Amino acid sequence: MTTRSCLITSLLILFLTAFALVGINRFGTNSRVTGRTGTIQAQQIDKKVVDDPKEAYRIWRDAGYRGRTIVFIADRWESFDPGELIPAQMFRAYPLQLYNTARLMEDDYLNGITFLYIASLNKIIRKIVMIAPDSEVGRMKVSAAKAKDSAVSEKAVFISRQGFPRWYTTAANFTAVKEPVLLYIGASYFKHVQPEELFRMLSASGLQTDCVVLCREKGKDSATENEIIKLGRFAALIGITPPSAGSGSMTQPTSKQQNQAPAL
Repeated sequence: MTTRSCLITSLLILFLTAFALVGINRFGTNSRVTGRTGTIQAQQIDKKVVDDPKEAYRIWRDAGYRGRTIVFIADRWESFDPGELIPAQMFRAYPLQLYNTARLMEDDYLNGITFLYIASLNKIIRKIVMIAPDSEVGRMKVSAAKAKDSAVSEKAVFISRQGFPRWYTTAANFTAVKEPVLLYIGASYFKHVQPEELFRMLSASGLQTDCVVLCREKGKDSATENEIIKLGRFAALIGITPPSAGSGSMTQPTSKQQNQAPAL
């Protein structure tokens, strides 16, 4: 091929890729399913505290959310290669078999690392915005340099992999997404910040949500008992009451209880 032909081909590929991403985003936006929205303190939004990220996925799935942006807050991005999970028989041309890959992944491979990817496959989420510590955002900047579809600015890192766009930023640089989001906060994040500080930053951003999931991330090495206690403090800030004796889960207070609660 001539240099001119190569240039035309490259430009065409870039155009088609951009067109596909716009189309995917528009499809996700048009098919979006949300609940009642508000700030992180609003009593009408759904708020849950769970032990494992798998429970967060099931909450989103059972609520029927579709085409959503998730703001994911944790200490680090745990990546994996989806190709390593696909059974060998799915690569064979004959005999021809049909697979529901999203269902297969959910049934056989759902865990604390794959749950966001599986939520993407099942059209629950279409875009991920991660709030991470400075060190983790710095690590993602290095990863972006090796990725084909990526961009780096002073405030954020963008990486798209397998058609799923992801942004990485710090809480200080976060600005609210222009739509109600699913909010996930892992206890591990509180290794780097106090709950009151994160609460102030999210409140000041103007973030709107219909579902907040706080995850204790039990079993994760960076989510110690100290971080889990801080997660409980954050839960109290957004109006989730601590568990009663003999109860293992936190709940939202009733309207009467909220009216009796002191102002923050």
